[in-house]
Amino acid sequence: MVSKSDAVAAEGRTTLEVTWELRAEPTDDGRCIVTDRIVVAPTGEYFAFLDRHGITFEDAAAACHTACNDHNRRETPLLAASIARRASSSNGRHAAGPVAAVTIRRAPSTTDGEAAKAVVRRNAEQVQGGGDFAVFDELFADDYVDHTPQPGTSPDKAGTRLLYQSLRAAFPDFHADIHWQSVDGDLVTTYKTYHGTHRGAFMGIAPTGRAVQFETVDAMRVRDGRIVEHWGVANRLSLMEQLG
Repeated sequence: MVSKSDAVAAEGRTTLEVTWELRAEPTDDGRCIVTDRIVVAPTGEYFAFLDRHGITFEDAAAACHTACNDHNRRETPLLAASIARRASSSNGRHAAGPVAAVTIRRAPSTTDGEAAKAVVRRNAEQVQGGGDFAVFDELFADDYVDHTPQPGTSPDKAGTRLLYQSLRAAFPDFHADIHWQSVDGDLVTTYKTYHGTHRGAFMGIAPTGRAVQFETVDAMRVRDGRIVEHWGVANRLSLMEQLG
């Protein structure tokens, strides 16, 4: 059997072609054992992929088995990071000719998404709500870009720090209630309501002592555990109406 899988190389997409030897052996109890090995591989990388199996039961007995795997899927995680250790552990035969170095971009997993949401939640709770700017420095990348900066702030890490500090100074008890978060790849969208008591000057308005709240929806891109981009919409009209 020959399997072909597309991967991403520096020169563009490349096709990895792997020849498999499949063997099926019946057993005395009516089962069939299937084994496989790679007999020809084009690179020195180990080949790995995920198997998925389904079994249909009828009258408490297995009646049908189906299986699929993702080794033919584009950009399969671990594909390029794997092929020669497995190949050399079989009979050591490799296809001749140079092969471009391959890099696989791993698709974000559910675990990645939860970790990204945790980064954004930590920013809301510990930085915006707790005023911990050591955590701010940890969470925000140095090349962070704010695509929707507030008036008077720069669209970078320094501008966002200034915004957060201004909010903390004007509303010392500033905090957020997060209603929901969703993830699309490395982009986390959050809907939340901010609360605070107006104790300091804010946008030219003297302290009123009023408790205020306003809603925001923002999207933050998280890479390698750090926030690298932001887009946001806040109900500033509601906030200004509450401040009078």
